[in-house]
Amino acid sequence: MWAQRFLFERMVEVRKIILIQHCQSEHHINNMSGGWTDTPLTDLGRKQADLVGLSLINTLDHDAYTLYSSDLLRAKQTAEIVGSHLNLQVIEDSNLREINTGIAAGKTKDWIRDNRNPRIGSDFDMDYQEFQEGETWREFYSRICCCMERICNTEEKDLIIVTHGGTLAYIIAWWMNFQPQMLSKAYFSASVGSISILNQNSYKQNVLSVLNDTAHLSLLI
Repeated sequence: MWAQRFLFERMVEVRKIILIQHCQSEHHINNMSGGWTDTPLTDLGRKQADLVGLSLINTLDHDAYTLYSSDLLRAKQTAEIVGSHLNLQVIEDSNLREINTGIAAGKTKDWIRDNRNPRIGSDFDMDYQEFQEGETWREFYSRICCCMERICNTEEKDLIIVTHGGTLAYIIAWWMNFQPQMLSKAYFSASVGSISILNQNSYKQNVLSVLNDTAHLSLLI
């Protein structure tokens, strides 16, 4: 029922969403898990965020956008750096966080490997809860859909959203009107510091026009 409510009866005014995956975080280099583990950007991550902001200065009218971010440090700090280039204030929203990993937050990848809940079968299961006190993938998708409905039905401007890999994938799925069961067979993968763009065409169809653009990061090579 929630899928019909949130995916088919929406009255979204937003016409374009720029999605930014947060830049390199300490958890990427210190063997820590992701999810709700809250780690800051590395020095490289800050440089990546600078390049994201610089790449957007000449490609969009920043006055036409509102900047949202997950409240976890790695996303928030990325958003603050991007916002400083675009003269935009960051609106934090905890519902833009990565999937809730429950008791795994703050744990190492070694701990993660040894303490996942057992899984039945080899197929992806939307109702699988990877860790105690965490979300299932279906609950995660429901949270993201509800969050995006709320934001898009209250904002008059288009959006820039800084968030996490899983959240970014599910925002795209929401925009493309995916039913939960479709996510068992499809996923939208992006990289740290990447830019993806959602927009509507002249027929008011929702389009994924850019996925995982990292060309701006080539300046770091």
